[in-house]
Amino acid sequence: MTAALAEVAARVPDSLAAYRGGVAAGPGGPGARPLAALRDPAVFDATLATFGRGICGGTVPAAIDRRALVSYWSQFYLAALATPALTALVRLGRPLPLGFERTSLELDAAGRPARLLVDPEPAGPGCGRACTAGARPGLAGLVEDHLRPFVELCCAQCGLAPRVIWGNAAVILDYVAGELGDGDAPACSEVAACLGRPGGSACARTPLAQALFPGTAGCRRRTCCLRSRLPGIPSCGALCPLEPRADA
Repeated sequence: MTAALAEVAARVPDSLAAYRGGVAAGPGGPGARPLAALRDPAVFDATLATFGRGICGGTVPAAIDRRALVSYWSQFYLAALATPALTALVRLGRPLPLGFERTSLELDAAGRPARLLVDPEPAGPGCGRACTAGARPGLAGLVEDHLRPFVELCCAQCGLAPRVIWGNAAVILDYVAGELGDGDAPACSEVAACLGRPGGSACARTPLAQALFPGTAGCRRRTCCLRSRLPGIPSCGALCPLEPRADA
C-alpha cells in the first residue's frame, strides 16, 4: 500500500501539492483516531474545539456558529480526501480503499484535518500494487462508501443541512478535477456526471449533481457554506451564492 500511495502522490500536480499526502498508510501519530470514533459527541467536540482554537488564535468565542465551524472544518477534510482519491481515479484508473469505517484521521498542529490513514497491509492475497481490494470502483464508490457517511456525521453533530457539506464536496471535487485536467479516462466522464454536467452514471443522481450552478465564469454554490460567519474568515468569493456575479 505504501508504494501504491507513493505512486499516487507522484501524479498529483504541483498546484495541489498541499494535499499530496492527504492519504497515507499506517496508524499515524498519537492523535490519530478512527473516523468512526467521531460519531461519539465527546470525541467530535474535542476535535472541533482544537480546530476552533487554531482558527481563532487560541480562544473560541462563546457565540461562534457551530454549523459554520463544522462546515469550514469539512473543507480541509475534503481537500485532503479529494486530492489523492481523484488523482488515483483520473491519472491511474483505480480507486483507493477509503471506506469510512476502515479509515482513520490525523490532524495537524492547528487541529485541521491533515491526512487520512488506511491499512498499510494488502486487503487480501493478490491485491497487487494498487491494493484496492474492498474499494468499490469509480467516484460512485467514494461517494457511497465515504462521502455519504461523512456528510451524515457532520450533520448529526451540529444540525447542519446536508446540502452544505455536499456543496463543499462538490466545489473541492470540481477544483481538483480541473487541476488534474480533462482526459479520456472513464473517471473523467464520471466526475463530470457526478457534478451535474452532461453524462450518465448512477453517480449523477447523488446530491453532488445538484450542489453547483454552472456559469460562464465557472461554477458556484447553490447553498452558502457559512464560513464568513467565523471571525476573520472571508467568504469563498465568486463561488458564494450570496455574492453578485455578472453571469448569474
